[in-house]
Amino acid sequence: MSFRCTADGEASRLRGMVSEDSVRGALAAMPPDASDAWMRQSLMASVRRALDRPWVLDIDATIKPLYGRQEGAELGYNPHKLGRPSHVLHSFWIGNLRLVLDAVLASGKQHSSGHAKAALGRLLDELGDKAPALVRGDCGYGNEDIIELCERREQPYLLRLRKTANVKRLIQRLFKREDWTRASEASQGWQAIEDELRLSGWA
Repeated sequence: MSFRCTADGEASRLRGMVSEDSVRGALAAMPPDASDAWMRQSLMASVRRALDRPWVLDIDATIKPLYGRQEGAELGYNPHKLGRPSHVLHSFWIGNLRLVLDAVLASGKQHSSGHAKAALGRLLDELGDKAPALVRGDCGYGNEDIIELCERREQPYLLRLRKTANVKRLIQRLFKREDWTRASEASQGWQAIEDELRLSGWA
């Protein structure tokens, strides 16, 4: 006997299953905007109950090399297959669960964080009171676009910065300071210090 769980959490008997082909056909018949909205709403409804405790939203870009002629295949940043056309997948997932909340497929030239900014903002807005305790990303996202988006929403973030000349000078100054936190068992041996750095182009 099979059961399904309804939106209110009640279990009811599952009387039938729709085939994958039927689902694909039904989605193909929907206008793209309508199908996208339906899929996003369904995905969010399926995960909201799992977000009742502090969690981390990880963001990253994955380069997918392509073989053959595929739509959106372009020569862009591709460190593993130089000269090979690719797609870029900007992904947003729950860090400790590895549960993907959203992903944006882009052409090979759209690897920068600017092409993920709109999707990140939309996801944070959809999460509402289930927003993450922290947005975390590597140096590809440690820039004005993503920082400004997070700060406008008062969203805590931890983003790695590229080692520009200003960042290197700041690190050199910090190493000379003596007000670092003490390493302890609770901090797993890490020491920390706080400072400010103005990014290029900020008012």
